[in-house]
Amino acid sequence: MVKTSAQKEGFTLIEVLVVVAIMGILSSIGVVSLQHAIQNARIKDAGINVAAYFERTANEANRMSSKLCVVGTNTTLKTYKGACEETGTVADANLIDQMTLESLNEIVQGKTCPDGATEFSSDRITYKPKLGLSAIPTGCVVIRYGRTDRFAAVVKLATKNSVYYKLSYDSGASWF
Repeated sequence: MVKTSAQKEGFTLIEVLVVVAIMGILSSIGVVSLQHAIQNARIKDAGINVAAYFERTANEANRMSSKLCVVGTNTTLKTYKGACEETGTVADANLIDQMTLESLNEIVQGKTCPDGATEFSSDRITYKPKLGLSAIPTGCVVIRYGRTDRFAAVVKLATKNSVYYKLSYDSGASWF
């Protein structure tokens, strides 16, 4: 069969540009969704890690039959042997353990805690050994991922023997 000039092969420039534009729009939607998924995963991971750190410290206080002091900054938690004092620095010679939050995660003050828990009143938490019970004192620590509206709260209630975490993806208006 002989081709005539009326038959065309391939695609026109307009058709190619339309397909490229559609692919660009779809991929930009996917990138935004991926960024939100990454933020959600990182704040959830921070909540899990801080809760595990608190549990580990409570187990260590019970194992050692000694008071332990956890001192928190915006990005670091450090555990020292001995009770916390209201003022002054803790000797690094008594440092037992420490944890640094992943990049962009930070402990924040002044956020409302879930389940009626109250925020720890200072940056120092004393763990007292208790036979058969958790040494974790009652309170709450709130962690924020960067400048986003994603939060994790690590909570210990008097009515529960373990620590748990809750997440909020709307600046703490609702926790789950």
